[in-house]
Amino acid sequence: MKMKLRLKIKTRLTLWYIIILTMTLIAFSSFIFLNVEQYIYNQVEIRLKNQGEQIIREIENNDLREENIEISPIINEVKENADKDYLIAYYAANKNLVLTNKQNYILPDKLKTDNIFSVIKLENDNIDEDWALITLPITSQSTSGWIRVAERLDSEEKILDKLILISILGISIFLIAAITGGYFLAGKALSPIEKISTTAREISSSSLGQRIEEKNTDDEVGSLIVTLNQLFARLEKAFEREKQFTSDASHELRTPITVIRAQSEKILRRKDLKEECEETLKIIKKQSDYMGHLIEQLLLLARSDSGKQIIEKEEFDINELVKIVAGEFSAVAENKNIKIITEQSSESISVLADQSMIIQLLLNLIDNAIKYTPKGGEVKIITEKNDGNLIIKIKDTGRGIPEEDQDNIFERFYRVDKSRSRKKGGTGLGLAICEWIVESHEGSINFESSAGIGTTFIIKLPVV
Repeated sequence: MKMKLRLKIKTRLTLWYIIILTMTLIAFSSFIFLNVEQYIYNQVEIRLKNQGEQIIREIENNDLREENIEISPIINEVKENADKDYLIAYYAANKNLVLTNKQNYILPDKLKTDNIFSVIKLENDNIDEDWALITLPITSQSTSGWIRVAERLDSEEKILDKLILISILGISIFLIAAITGGYFLAGKALSPIEKISTTAREISSSSLGQRIEEKNTDDEVGSLIVTLNQLFARLEKAFEREKQFTSDASHELRTPITVIRAQSEKILRRKDLKEECEETLKIIKKQSDYMGHLIEQLLLLARSDSGKQIIEKEEFDINELVKIVAGEFSAVAENKNIKIITEQSSESISVLADQSMIIQLLLNLIDNAIKYTPKGGEVKIITEKNDGNLIIKIKDTGRGIPEEDQDNIFERFYRVDKSRSRKKGGTGLGLAICEWIVESHEGSINFESSAGIGTTFIIKLPVV
């Protein structure tokens, strides 16, 4: 599986900026280099053409023949008066090389082309050198053939090499400065987005009234801030309506459910009930108990969402409380042949918390552990002190939580096994309540789970 490299927007912007800038600089430098190169070669061509035409004029003015001895002095004389060390060669009408002023350079014995100007490599003592040469025809009545004039390109190549070096250094320095400046400017341009992200992360369901500060609303970032604030306002209203509905519905349902439960219990106490009626009433009572439990949990969450749930903290020994709560499950555990084991530190661990809420936390987690542990299994409750924190571990040997469900188990009404949770009496709110209780006490709750091995819930709370 290939891992995709995720870069920050600031880095991506800088990279695109550098890529485009690099391509532009390379294109511009290439354009300058090619134009300078063309200009230099044009100047060389002009010099060579002038030199060649001077030799041809001398030949024509003197009405010379093709014999070497007659043309050679002209070539040597022109060479001596020239400002550069030219290579001069004469090819006869049959395109064969007749003479040259530089015998150590290997020239083609036969003229294969009559191109006017070109750049070639000539061998001198097994070393290839770059030369520019021009080939001009001799058209006098007494002499015909070709004159080739060549010039070594040492100085021109040095100029071009220096231009390449300057371009590379210039582009490198410019790119380093551009990368630094581009990264800084990209960061500065995106800093409002970072502030927006920071503020947005701080806004939760309990603080939807918070807003992102609006400064300049005329640009794209300002427009984004306005849009997000409007979204938060709509979310706040929707959450408020949901919380109000949950609270109102729970209150309204509380009374009729209580009446249904009380009446079913009253009728069940009668001795003249038919068996069919008794079974029906037991089902009604069982479902009313379930609904009553669900309503109480909904009311608790509604009060916690609105900040109206009162937390009465007191100092108590967690080890004693765990023993009491674990003891309440002894009968249920015995019926399933499940061992409940408590492992506690030898020292007393005191916490400052709402005792009733901690009891509810332990009841929910131990109840879940017993429900999902098969017969013959065990549930272990461990309390220990670590780095100034109370650690409570509730470990079972059940089937574990499937990996695909692990990210959602603290969500309200979420059930890992939809088909069995209702049969086991679950409402899908227990773990959501546990999470709220722990967080309201400035603690944390996590879990470790492996399929077929079991689940361990780990609670961390500050100690006194």
